[in-house]
Amino acid sequence: MSINRVCISGNLTRDPVLRSTSGGMSVLSMGVAVNDRRKNQQTGQWEDYPNFVDCTMFGNRPASVARFLSKGTKVAIEGKLRWSQWQAKDG
Repeated sequence: MSINRVCISGNLTRDPVLRSTSGGMSVLSMGVAVNDRRKNQQTGQWEDYPNFVDCTMFGNRPASVARFLSKGTKVAIEGKLRWSQWQAKDG
């Protein structure tokens, strides 16, 4: 059995973008910064290393949620992971 479930909490890196599919379904796209805290072996100090996660919300909720979110807002997101990658036109 496999379980694909993730919980992240962090801050929005930009204002969310709300759009609709041709079928009328709402889609909300947002970027979330999540810090990973590690001890620097050279200095002995704890340092934050940011991870940037692109999140997309589908269905009925995005339209109502979008009006409360803006860049810098603290969010907690529960969902599942989907891997995607792309290559820039210039290589």
